[in-house]
Amino acid sequence: MAHGYLLASFISPLTNARTDAYGGSLQNRMRFPLEVLGAVRAVVPAHKPVSVRISATDWIPDGLDEEDAVEIARLLKAHGCDLVDVSAGQTTPESRPDIYGRMFQTHLSDRIRHEAGVTTMAVGAIQDWDQVNTIIASGRADLCALARPHLLDPHFTLRAAAEQNYRGPG
Repeated sequence: MAHGYLLASFISPLTNARTDAYGGSLQNRMRFPLEVLGAVRAVVPAHKPVSVRISATDWIPDGLDEEDAVEIARLLKAHGCDLVDVSAGQTTPESRPDIYGRMFQTHLSDRIRHEAGVTTMAVGAIQDWDQVNTIIASGRADLCALARPHLLDPHFTLRAAAEQNYRGPG
């Protein structure tokens, strides 16, 4: 439901110009994505988690903003989503972050986690294990997703565990 793909195109007011029951208000724009989530949840066993990635902001005036993201997360949770993977932007070619730098989307995960009361995963320029530990220990997210560090070093997680003298549970 992120980055301008089909379900995201229903959610964002920048890409959804419908005038029927699937357009207009955020509740209406969420109708089809929630129908899809409901269909997924219906076939996934209750003991298995379902996660959804969202674009928490379009980074464009009149697009989705942080308040919308909190409401989207509340709706997702109410319809069986167990974890919201909080990304942002990439809804339209004009989409550009207001800010960019280390952990630049973490504040979105933090707000959604605390205001919507849903488990979140933070993404966006999270570059090392110290940043991951800081985000999780401070309660800004429950999980972190890192892409570039793993592309650079396929053994990133093993190396991070070794650097912290992690020996496993118990």
